Amino acid sequence: MYIDCKSVILRAIEAEDMSYLQDMMNDPAIEKMTGGGSFPVSLDRQRKWFDRYPQQEELRLMIQQKKGKTIGIIMLTNIDWRNRTGELSEKTKATLETRRPNDVYDAMMGFLNYSFNELNLNCIHGTVLEYNHLSRKLAKKCGLVEEGVLRNRVYKNGKHHNLIPNSVLAEDFNPLYEQYLKERKNDSLGKI
Repeated sequence: MYIDCKSVILRAIEAEDMSYLQDMMNDPAIEKMTGGGSFPVSLDRQRKWFDRYPQQEELRLMIQQKKGKTIGIIMLTNIDWRNRTGELSEKTKATLETRRPNDVYDAMMGFLNYSFNELNLNCIHGTVLEYNHLSRKLAKKCGLVEEGVLRNRVYKNGKHHNLIPNSVLAEDFNPLYEQYLKERKNDSLGKI
């Protein structure tokens, strides 16, 4: 099964994706724009992670353009089934030449819809580095509301940076998703 999201599909991670994911983990440009930090990851370490990937505690899906390339990963981690919450994050690795209009937006909207209307979650939350203006703009477009500032929470490039927490509730997202479907009705690229 995969999740159809207009210009992209969200699909399960396969063993064949390990070198792609390793490359994303080691990419300095991606590291600069995401929270937290990482150590260099070998392909062997990436494969070992895949072998023990916790299928039930989190959801990680590859973002693949229809009739195109894999462009990233979208994740729902720290799922709290009792309180019906989860933490959203995504990473993309695509050049301007390989990107398509709305591909990451479609992935986010489709993933949020799945999280609320299939997994029955009530609140999706995440954080964005304060200086990552593109991710902040995308989060707002997808209905996530900024909820303050977590001061000096991430250390990168020799200094501390603020994180912006954000969240969206199912009740706020669902009308936004209906509007999204109307606006994007004729923009689908067709089936795979």
